[in-house]
Amino acid sequence: MFNEFDHRVLGAKYDLFSFFEEGPGFPFWQERGLRIKNALIDYWRNLHEENGYKEIQSPIMLDKELWKRSGHCDYFEENMFFSAVEKREFAIKPMSCPGAILVFNSKKRSHAELPLRLSELGHVHRNENSGSLHGLMRVRSFVQDDAHIFCQEKDLLQEIQGILKLVAEIMDKCGLSDYHFELSLRGEGGKKYLGQDEDWVLAEKILELALEGKNYIKRPGEAKFYGPSLDVHIKDVHGRSWQCSSIQLDFNLPRRFDVHYFDEKGERKVPYMIHRAIFGSLERFIGILLENYGKHLPFWMHPVQYKVLSVSSHSKAFAQELIGDLKNKGFVVESDFSESPLKEKIRRCHEEMVHSYIVIGEKEVKERKMKVRNIGSGEEKDYSV
Repeated sequence: MFNEFDHRVLGAKYDLFSFFEEGPGFPFWQERGLRIKNALIDYWRNLHEENGYKEIQSPIMLDKELWKRSGHCDYFEENMFFSAVEKREFAIKPMSCPGAILVFNSKKRSHAELPLRLSELGHVHRNENSGSLHGLMRVRSFVQDDAHIFCQEKDLLQEIQGILKLVAEIMDKCGLSDYHFELSLRGEGGKKYLGQDEDWVLAEKILELALEGKNYIKRPGEAKFYGPSLDVHIKDVHGRSWQCSSIQLDFNLPRRFDVHYFDEKGERKVPYMIHRAIFGSLERFIGILLENYGKHLPFWMHPVQYKVLSVSSHSKAFAQELIGDLKNKGFVVESDFSESPLKEKIRRCHEEMVHSYIVIGEKEVKERKMKVRNIGSGEEKDYSV
């Protein structure tokens, strides 16, 4: 059942994103929706640069043999898309980890480079069952804010604690507080998992140490095939829990791909690899934001931060000057210079997805001021230009 905070309703009502029969499960972003997505990406990029990440970008399609070597074809093949070019089989990437490994292996690495944090906004595709598709929450094509950290054993705990700090900072910036942690462990048997027992014991111990002082739920038997994971779950408007952030320890892929660095003595060593995403899927994260905020998203990510309304044709020139100044300062601005009465223009602002509107009349032109009204709070202020 739909309600006004259902992200699918909001997406259609405010022209944020669309789905078409020609691409079931493949979201099409419209201009305003893409503004939200790009605001999150800009913030993500700045934050990761500040925290010592190096951004990379790997191809969307790679040789199928790579995915066989990584183990994805053994454990994940039914969820992958494939293609063939010149009688050579390729897989469209369902995740970005093999690409990050190829980048790491592209040159000789020293212990002095570790921890090496490679971040990527990976456009990935997964062949989800059509019956499980759900708006932006479960799609077949999405952008994952991936990162892969190559480090020594002594750095593991500190790196995971650093990731948890980033998770807290991003959730706080986005105004999300109702989330919880789930720790996915190997459980009994271990037949469907790769690696040695001692690797699993160490990895699970490190994650539990990083969670000290935090409430979390243990999920035995839910680990990824290559290692345990720590996930953040956020609820939607219907009370359903969705996984977003994820931290995974991997001791298998580095060995499968002969990933190595040289220590202080010049000896080859295999690094540990941490997979992590914080938004998780940007599509799912935006869906959750919409279901928490409705059309009243935080100002910094809002698709229409200001809408400038002219009272008459006499105030249009000053309004256009103001719009130019606001855009030069990086704000997202739209306008309504129609001949409709001011009350009608204001009514449309309240019906649309607008954060604040600015009224420019003869008084504002004369005094070079602007009257700004926040639609969500109702707060109204006069500002000098």
